[in-house]
Amino acid sequence: MKASIPLHCLVAMHFLMVPFIKANAQDLVIQKDGQRREGEILGVKANAVRIKIGPAETAVPIASIASVSKAEPTEFQSANELWRTGNAAGALAKLEPLVQTFSGLPTPWAERSCSLLPELYLAQGRTADAEIAFQNFQKLYPSSTSSSDILLARLAISKKDLVTARAKLAPILATIKETKLPAGSNAPAMSQALCLMGEIQESAGEKSEALADYLLVATIFKNDPTSLAKSLARADALEKEKVVVP
Repeated sequence: MKASIPLHCLVAMHFLMVPFIKANAQDLVIQKDGQRREGEILGVKANAVRIKIGPAETAVPIASIASVSKAEPTEFQSANELWRTGNAAGALAKLEPLVQTFSGLPTPWAERSCSLLPELYLAQGRTADAEIAFQNFQKLYPSSTSSSDILLARLAISKKDLVTARAKLAPILATIKETKLPAGSNAPAMSQALCLMGEIQESAGEKSEALADYLLVATIFKNDPTSLAKSLARADALEKEKVVVP
C-alpha cells in the first residue's frame, strides 16, 4: 500500500512551487515570419521591443511583430485600482514609469496605459501634459480610433467645449445603440463613452438622460471598472435627487 502525503505537506509544496513557476514564466514575441522569441521583455526603445533571452539582449522591430504576450505588470493593476478610488496622483506615480518603459508595446495593457495617462493628467489639471500624452498615444496606437475619440472628448470637456465632446463621442454612442452584449476590445471604450456622456449631460442640466446612461454602464456596459464605479456613484446621487429615467 502506497503511503499518502499529508495534506499540510501538499499545501506547503504548492506555495513553494508558485514563486518558482512565476519566476520561470516567460514573455513571448512572435514575429510575422513565424519566428518565436521567449524571454523577458525589458521595454520598448527606438521602435523596437527589447527582450532578454538567457544572458543576451536583443531588439525586435515592432513593424516585424505579429503578436506579443506579456502579463499585466502589478504597477498597471495598482494604477487602475488607485484611479478607481479617485486617487489620480497615486495612479500617476505608478503609471508614468510604466508608460516610459513600455509605450508602443502591442499589448492591451500597454495600450490602455498610454490612453489612461492623459486622462490622469486631466484629473490633475495638467492639460498641456495631457495633450502631449494624447499625441504620443495617437502616434503609437493609430488604429485605436475609439480610444482617441474618447481622449479628444475628455480634452474638450476640460476646456468646457461640450459641443466638441458630444461630437467625438457620437460615433461610439451610435455603435452602442446596436450592441446588446458588449464584448471584445471595444467594450471598455463603450463603457467610457457612456460614462463621459453622462458627465456631459449632467453639466448641461440633462439629469434624466445622464441617469439613463449611467444605468446602462451599471447594468450592461460595465466592461471598464473605473467607468462602472463612477457611473454607480453618479446614478446613486441622481436617484437620491429623485431624478428618473425619461
